[in-house]
Amino acid sequence: MIRTATAAAIGAALCLGAGANAELLVWDFDISEDQIKNGPEADGSTNSPGFGSGHVTYDTATNVLAYTISWNNLFGALTKLHIHGPADANSSNLQHVVEIFGPPDIPMGVDLHTDTWSDSRVLTTLTQPGFDDLSPTQIIGIMESGLSYVNVHTTVFGAGEIRGNLGLPVPTPGAAAALSCAGLTLLRRRRR
Repeated sequence: MIRTATAAAIGAALCLGAGANAELLVWDFDISEDQIKNGPEADGSTNSPGFGSGHVTYDTATNVLAYTISWNNLFGALTKLHIHGPADANSSNLQHVVEIFGPPDIPMGVDLHTDTWSDSRVLTTLTQPGFDDLSPTQIIGIMESGLSYVNVHTTVFGAGEIRGNLGLPVPTPGAAAALSCAGLTLLRRRRR
C-alpha cells in the first residue's frame, strides 16, 4: 500500500512538472486564392476556384511539427507545397520555413488537384539555396510571430495558386504532458 501511494505521488509530481514546461502551439487557417499577393489580378490574387484548410501543431517538449493541409479544385496540378516566411498577410517571401513538397518530391498517389496531406517531423535546421540556414528556434520564432503562410504552387501558378496565412498560434499549455499523464492514469487503473 505504501509503495502504491509513493508511486502515485511520484507519478503525479512528474506529470505536473512535465506539464509546467510543455506547450502545444496550434494554428488553424483557411487557404484561398484571395490570400495570394503575387498573382495576375489587380489585387495580386489568382482568381482560382481553389480552396483548402490547414492545421499545424508544434510540441515544444518534443520539437515535433505536425500538419494536415488540404487543397481542393486547383486550376493547375500541385507542384510544390511549403510554409514560407517571414511575411505578413500583405506580402510574400521566397524563403521557405518548412518543406512539405518540392523538396521532397510529391509522393505517388497524391491527387494534384484535390487532396489532404498529413505528416509530422522533428524540426531540424532548414537549408535552402540562396538563404541563410534557419535553426528550429528561428523557424518556430517566425511561425509564432504570425509571419508565415502555406503556399500551394501549381503548374498554372508557379508562384502560388492558393495561400493560407497561419496567423498567431493558440498555445495549449501542458497538452502533451496531459495526454501522457492521462495514459498513465488509465494504465494504472487497468492494472488494479
